[in-house]
Amino acid sequence: MKLIQYFSSSAVIIIVAFVILYGLLEKKNVFEIFMKGVVEGEKLVISLFPTWLGLFVAIGMLKASGVIDFVVEKAYILLKNIFIYKEILPLIFLRPISGSTATAMGIEIMKNFGTDTNIGLLTSCIMGSTETTIYVVALYASKLKDKNMKPILIIGLIADFLCVIFSILALKIGIM
Repeated sequence: MKLIQYFSSSAVIIIVAFVILYGLLEKKNVFEIFMKGVVEGEKLVISLFPTWLGLFVAIGMLKASGVIDFVVEKAYILLKNIFIYKEILPLIFLRPISGSTATAMGIEIMKNFGTDTNIGLLTSCIMGSTETTIYVVALYASKLKDKNMKPILIIGLIADFLCVIFSILALKIGIM
């Protein structure tokens, strides 16, 4: 385990050193290129800030208003014969919107039930196979001029849905 930690800690330093050495060998002004990247990154962050703020406010409103709890209750009534754990439903609904919220929910599930339990394994599988689709599409749409993101959003949400279904099937048939 110590060896893996050593390599993961060293990886960033090695990559940075490699990039600097390569730039120097190519006779490039590495610092000037770095500073240009910083300025461009700052512009990108500033242009994306309204989208981030809107998403975070919307997520906060959904959680505070009780809409998520209401949707989970209604969905569980419909899915209780197929679905295994009610505690996973908020994770499934929020994962496409917010990775940080879903991660916090996943950690909470694993703290309460354990990582090697069925619910812990299912949580891990869902977290690893799904994407923050709505979040990513919203960021791309805010940056790109082409605003027709509906097909991309639909395909992404279908992929997330299939990942959840196959995670549940893997647990039910004993692959996990």
